[in-house]
Amino acid sequence: MTVECDSVPTADALTASNTCGDISVVYDETRTDGDCPNSYSLLRTWTATNICGVTIEHNQTITVIDSTPPVLTLPNNVTAECSDDLSPINFGEATATDNCDPNPVVTFNDVRTDGACSGTYTITRTWTATDSCGNVSTADQIISTSDTTAPEFDQTSLPGDVVVECDGVPSPVVLTASDNCGSAVVTVNDVRNDGNCDFNYTITRTYTATDECGLTKTHVQTITVQDTTPPTFVEALPVTNIVVECDSIPTPQTLTAVDSCGSAVVTVSDTRTDGICPNSYTLTRTWTATDECGLTTTHSQNIIVQDTTPPTFVEALPSDMTVECDNIPDVTSITATDNCGSATVTVNDIRTDGDCPSNYFIARTWIATDECGLTTTHTQIITVQDTTAPVPTTSYEATLDVSCTDIPDAPVLEFEDNCSANIVVVYNETNSFDENVFVDYQIVRTWTVRDACNNEAVYTQTLNVTLDEVYSEVVAEDRCFDEGIVNLNDIISDTLNTNGTWELLEGNPDATLNGSIFDPTQLKLAADFLPGDGGIDYRFRYTTTHEGCISITEVIMNIHADCVVLPCGENDIVISKAITPNGDGYNETFDIAGIDLCGFVAEVKIFNRWGALVYESNNYTLGSIETSGAQGDWNGSSPKSSIGASGKLPNGTYYYIIKLQNSGLSPLTGPVYLGTR
Repeated sequence: MTVECDSVPTADALTASNTCGDISVVYDETRTDGDCPNSYSLLRTWTATNICGVTIEHNQTITVIDSTPPVLTLPNNVTAECSDDLSPINFGEATATDNCDPNPVVTFNDVRTDGACSGTYTITRTWTATDSCGNVSTADQIISTSDTTAPEFDQTSLPGDVVVECDGVPSPVVLTASDNCGSAVVTVNDVRNDGNCDFNYTITRTYTATDECGLTKTHVQTITVQDTTPPTFVEALPVTNIVVECDSIPTPQTLTAVDSCGSAVVTVSDTRTDGICPNSYTLTRTWTATDECGLTTTHSQNIIVQDTTPPTFVEALPSDMTVECDNIPDVTSITATDNCGSATVTVNDIRTDGDCPSNYFIARTWIATDECGLTTTHTQIITVQDTTAPVPTTSYEATLDVSCTDIPDAPVLEFEDNCSANIVVVYNETNSFDENVFVDYQIVRTWTVRDACNNEAVYTQTLNVTLDEVYSEVVAEDRCFDEGIVNLNDIISDTLNTNGTWELLEGNPDATLNGSIFDPTQLKLAADFLPGDGGIDYRFRYTTTHEGCISITEVIMNIHADCVVLPCGENDIVISKAITPNGDGYNETFDIAGIDLCGFVAEVKIFNRWGALVYESNNYTLGSIETSGAQGDWNGSSPKSSIGASGKLPNGTYYYIIKLQNSGLSPLTGPVYLGTR
């Protein structure tokens, strides 16, 4: 083939085949230069070789030529005054492009031609472009020199463009012109350009002012003649928008039209705009009235075709339910049908948390969707709740009968819950033991367990405690009765409560016990309570409660009179001055007081005023002046053994002689008056 230098084809990719196996094809290209850079030949060779080395060859010779001259781009033709510099510097230089030579050579040559008036001529500047293979192209640039100032219209306001109906075309306006080099004349010329109908066209009205050298100034007025009134429909127009089901699309209504300039025809067309599904779309129904000039009036009706019937579920729908948190039902399989096609059913669960982790709501929604996306939904509300409290996983005895001395420790209980991993266990123990009441009591151990949803259960162990006695004995230090009161609470263990009861078991009750306060100072010296006689052994019992049991503490204490010195001198003796045995309880007997605790034995003799012995005793019972309950023996009577008459003695003064054996004292003598008052 022979091709231009810018149209060399790419080599074809050839293949080969035979019956003996695979064949390889090798391509080769050889260039041979011609008489210019863009003139040469290409020899292309394809060699096919089979697996046995047998070859076949195909050769192609491509003759490349450059026969296309360069393309010139000229400066614009210009008009110049005759005194202007006419070199290319002022009027532009031509350029050239070539299909193969990137730098073609550009030259020019000028030829002058005189004009019709003085100073008016033309220069024909011929530009030549030559490429590297000698292809040449030429073009002329015309430089006109003359009177370059065109005349000017005298009027300041020139006719403007107008649009008129076909019967309103205006006549030409008379214009004049002036020229700087001479006179000028104005001519007018109309050119009609037909439109799309007889009544639609334009008139190009050109006003031309021409001076003596033929210079012109033009003004163009465009007069648009047109039929601007469109036709009008005759009948009432269909409503603009209607909505119908896919099987109820109406047929087009027949409309007619009239036009002010001629006849009109009405056409109707439907344009469909697909919707989101096959049975949901919009028909734009357009009636177009067209007159002879193509003016139109349109009316459009939008017919909205839709599928409004949603699908229907087939099976019975699940109802709301309340379940335990470990018994949530599986999703029920439900299908659906649709009046316009198939329908699919999806299901979705939405969880709404409640007031605790295992209390919540599941809104399980089945959605049936047809091909147009219409849906029918059914929602089942599953109320999930945790109403089961934790239960123990370890065994224990609910009731135990125990002694207060052997109360077992509380068992360690473990619990589990059907829903919650976190279980709160609160242990509490109540004890009905009253330290001031000596009765059996109960210990109630309570485990209150609560899961994450505050389900609570209470498990108890009741211990029926027998109030046994714990006995102890304390031997207190001996005390003299005159050393003051004793708080027995100070003797017992300070760990015992002090609300118990003290009682006197052994000892002289003259020493009082008030609560824990023991007052031995109330004791009086007597024949059986004297210094050095070993005192009185007291035993006290303190009964209280301690550590849930009855605590009995017995305190043994000796109260003695060793700290007392007895008053046994003569000055300590008080003898009755008078006796009045009249039964009034005062001075009933003759008493010797003050020495009764000294262990003395008194020998008493009573004499009347004549010296007669009226009473005698070798072991007189001593009385007490201070107490009426300790009286002597003599009450004013004279026993038979006495000297004198026996029986009641008469009133009067009598005389006594008292000898205190082993006292070291002289006999005591003195008068005593006996009376009845």
